Amino acid sequence: MKRSTQRGIMLIEALVAIAIFSFAILGVVGLQATAIRAVRDADYRSKASLLADQLVGRMWLDRFNVPTYALNADVSATCPAGGNNSANPVVNEWLQGLTDLDNPGALPGAAGLRHKVVVSANNTVTLTLCWQTPQDETPHNFSMTTQIRG
Repeated sequence: MKRSTQRGIMLIEALVAIAIFSFAILGVVGLQATAIRAVRDADYRSKASLLADQLVGRMWLDRFNVPTYALNADVSATCPAGGNNSANPVVNEWLQGLTDLDNPGALPGAAGLRHKVVVSANNTVTLTLCWQTPQDETPHNFSMTTQIRG
């Protein structure tokens, strides 16, 4: 082959290699973003589980007054917007820890959503905690059901 017909082949090969490498880097960056989102969601779910366990623990200590722990039991929708207030001071203290952003165990956006504590027959308690990060369009929730016997 003549030398003049192969001019520029090395440049084209280098450009193709750079393009393939760039697509691979973009794929790795996308995987990293997905992994970060999954870790964030798992962190919030574990915090919600811990917060639910804290309230259930308080209910066990006061197991003869479990019906007084009910909160927003009349709300049919899951995680509607609104405030939370209970006649039980223990529940209000728990809600403060749930929504206080200075608390590292708090859930983001939890203050603007209605959480539920439903106490049904035989002291069967269902807790539903809600949170919504600024990046999410819809709220997330964590539900837990337990029975407290006295």
